[in-house]
Amino acid sequence: MSYDEEQQKRSRVVVETPNARREEYYARTSRVPERAGYSTGVVAVVALLAIAATALIMFFLMNRSDATNTNVSVATAPTPIPTVPTPLPPPPATPIMVPPAQQAPPVIVQPPPTTTTQPAPVIVTPPAPATNAGAAPQLDDATIEANVNKALTDDADLKDAGITVTVINGRATLIGSVKTPELKTRAERLAHGIKGVRVVDSKIMVEGTPQ
Repeated sequence: MSYDEEQQKRSRVVVETPNARREEYYARTSRVPERAGYSTGVVAVVALLAIAATALIMFFLMNRSDATNTNVSVATAPTPIPTVPTPLPPPPATPIMVPPAQQAPPVIVQPPPTTTTQPAPVIVTPPAPATNAGAAPQLDDATIEANVNKALTDDADLKDAGITVTVINGRATLIGSVKTPELKTRAERLAHGIKGVRVVDSKIMVEGTPQ
């Protein structure tokens, strides 16, 4: 720690009064600050700043050195040499025989069938026919057979032909012989005209016709 310089000056003052004259002496001390040197605090702060700056510079240089080493390692890595396959000699050219062009058969394109959606058939059940109490009863075979015989005997040309009539389930069978084909046709027509006859089985023979 430095001390300031001290300077001391003395002065004499004469004081005159009406009654007497006297002298008074005054002493004045002045201090001059020491100009050479710095305080301990300033020196410590400067030293700390210098140490921090040195450490920062060293850290920056070390990081830069690591980055440079990494780049050098990547740059000096061996580059793999690609393997180039040895080309094989081309096979001998084989002559290509081009067949003559043939006319292609015509292609017939048929449109797909049109699908028509048909409505479902509606089945209508007809009502049961009402039973008519006054309806005529169905004829039996005997009655039908009698009616056919009567129709044949009422005919002037067929009454003497002797045609036999048999009716079974509405099927009339005619057996006999006539002189002409016209008489045979007339007998069949008469049998068809009788109510209840469904089928006529004609076995009538025409006289003089070879068998």
